[in-house]
Amino acid sequence: MPLFDFECQKCHKKHELLVGSSESKPVCPDCGGGLSKLPSLFGVKSGGGFRSSQGGGSCPSGCSKTSCGTCH
Repeated sequence: MPLFDFECQKCHKKHELLVGSSESKPVCPDCGGGLSKLPSLFGVKSGGGFRSSQGGGSCPSGCSKTSCGTCH
């Protein structure tokens, strides 16, 4: 099951949840409000470096990180 980022429409807290394709719409684990799916960030490996979908620099060659947030 993939991980998705959601924001509660009622309390505005953000949550990362595992959601299957056949499950009903998830609700906020804190207040029970409806959740809106947030845009997902992704990374692209090209030419020996790693680039985040947010932009920014590329990780050094041979970087094993899955997120540039930990290397910059």
